[in-house]
Amino acid sequence: MNTQNGNVASKESSSRWGTDPKVRLSCVIAEQRSYLLELCQVWNLQLSAGNEAEEVCNILCAMSKNVWDEGVLDWMRDKPLLSFHVVQPWLEAKAHAARLYGKTGLEAWTYANRSLKDCMAFEGAMIRMDAS
Repeated sequence: MNTQNGNVASKESSSRWGTDPKVRLSCVIAEQRSYLLELCQVWNLQLSAGNEAEEVCNILCAMSKNVWDEGVLDWMRDKPLLSFHVVQPWLEAKAHAARLYGKTGLEAWTYANRSLKDCMAFEGAMIRMDAS
């Protein structure tokens, strides 16, 4: 899948995955692995530096979105309980991004990670506010 279409595919996948938590989790894990493989293949596309950086950033942002949107198993703890199998490819992506794309890859991962932390903090605050 080309990540330029990834954001659309990600939105469509929510309805495709249904409401069964186990099925949804399995689908997200598969998608995370797919994104990781895609990340490792961007360099094969022979893109310009700017397009390559954008593609890498898009993949990493899609992976981080999966972590906070689908990978949280329990928000009602001091720190949300995350699915290891959703987070693992995300963490592996950092090493691959740095190894394959150098400073650009590391900056893209840092950007996506900052976004993940901000979204997690906001989501957690909203859930705690609703619970009170």
